[in-house]
Amino acid sequence: MRVAFFTAGTHGAGHLVRGVALHRALLRRGAQVDYRLFSPPSPFARIAEGVHHPVAVDAAELRVPERARTSALAKALADFAPDLLIVDLFWVPLVFVPVTCPTWLLLRSVPAWWLVGPKESRFDPARYQRVFAIEPAPGLGAFESLPPVVVANRHEARSRADLCALVGADPARPLHLTVRAGLPSDAEPLDAVAPRAGAQPRALDLSRSDAPFPLAPWLAGLAPGDVLVAAPGYNTFWEAQWLGFAPRVQWVPITRTLDDAAWRAGVSAPAAWAENGADVLARRIMSELR
Repeated sequence: MRVAFFTAGTHGAGHLVRGVALHRALLRRGAQVDYRLFSPPSPFARIAEGVHHPVAVDAAELRVPERARTSALAKALADFAPDLLIVDLFWVPLVFVPVTCPTWLLLRSVPAWWLVGPKESRFDPARYQRVFAIEPAPGLGAFESLPPVVVANRHEARSRADLCALVGADPARPLHLTVRAGLPSDAEPLDAVAPRAGAQPRALDLSRSDAPFPLAPWLAGLAPGDVLVAAPGYNTFWEAQWLGFAPRVQWVPITRTLDDAAWRAGVSAPAAWAENGADVLARRIMSELR
C-alpha cells in the first residue's frame, strides 16, 4: 500500500507534524505501507526524517495546466504512484496536476475565500473522494467531521521529572516554559510573556536539532503551578486538549493569513472526543485500501 501526504505549507512545523501524525498512526495499526510526505523544503524536515520528500511547489508553474502536468510535483507523484493521496489544506497546487488515485482533503480553520479559490481553479469538493474537517471550525460544517489529528497519544506522556531533566530545571520550582514551532518572528510575542516570581524560564524551539520530537508527550508532564507559553497553532492547541496540559497554557494568538488563531484559542474540545483523529484516519485508510 502506497500512501502520499502532500502539503504546500511552509510557515512553521505544523503541516509536517500532521503528516508525521498520520504516519505514526498507520504504524500503530501495523499497516504495511510505503508512506511519503511531499512538501517544499523545510527547516523542520528532520521531524519527518525517513518519509519526507522535498519537492518544488512553484505557484506560477502550477497555475498553468500545461506546465503543471510536467512540474516537479507532478513528476514526484507520478513516480511514486500512490494508492491514495492525502492533501493537507493546500488544494490549489494540485488542481492541474494529473492524479490518478483517490484523493482525500483535510481542512482545518481557513478564511472563507480559501474555499472559493482563484478564478482559474475554483474550489470543487467533487474532486475529492472525501473531505474531512479536522477541527470544528466555522465554514466547515458541510464536510465530514474528523477528531483533531494529534501526533501523540496519552500513553506516551512523560513525567514532570522527565520534563525538568530535559530542560535542566529544578523539579521543586515552577516552570515557565516557552515553546516555538512556527516562524522566527514568533519569538518576540512569546518571549514578551514574563514569568511569575520564582518561576524558571526555559524555552524549547522545534527548529533546533536538539529539541525532542514529538514535544507533546514531554509537555504532558506540566503540573499545577507551571506555565507553558505557546501560540495556539493547530497542533499545539489540540495536543494540549488531547494530552491534558491545556490548563497550564497561556495562549498567545499570532496573526496568520490562513489560520484564525484567536478563534482557536477560545474553542473547547469536541464533545465526547474519544480517539485521536490520526488513528481514525489511519483506520479508514486501511479499510478502504484493503
